[in-house]
Amino acid sequence: MSTREPVHRTHLVSRAAPAEAYAVVTDFAAYPRLFPEIKRTRVVSTTGNVVRVEFRSEVVIAVRYVLDLTCDPTALTVDWTFVEGEIVTDSTGAWRFTPSNDGTTIDYRAALDVKAPLPGFILRRVTDGLVAASLPNMFASIEREIRVRQARTRQT
Repeated sequence: MSTREPVHRTHLVSRAAPAEAYAVVTDFAAYPRLFPEIKRTRVVSTTGNVVRVEFRSEVVIAVRYVLDLTCDPTALTVDWTFVEGEIVTDSTGAWRFTPSNDGTTIDYRAALDVKAPLPGFILRRVTDGLVAASLPNMFASIEREIRVRQARTRQT
């Protein structure tokens, strides 16, 4: 079992409202297009503000996990808890979107446990790939998608 320290990162997106960033992060169907390590997502169920999503990722090895994501469009928050998985044995985290000067500060927190019949250094690569190492690309993808959606809105 590999228990890693929780990851906490913030990222400022200029010229974007918090609701625009929240809309991208809660568009789970778009994840395979936005994030290269995520190969497939499937919304399993929606009950109130809780969306159960199955994720299939690939970083060194194929990984499947299901999360319950509590999405609050009023507070612009997303909190998740682990439901089940293969390789991933636990995951918790949160997104927060707050106004900041002319844009939005995105606050991201995540913890991930991975269990696999692999050497420790491989498990660290998997964990880091799923959480820490992919963060700069994740934030860049979110920002690009915000810009694409803003351009679409201006065209209509």
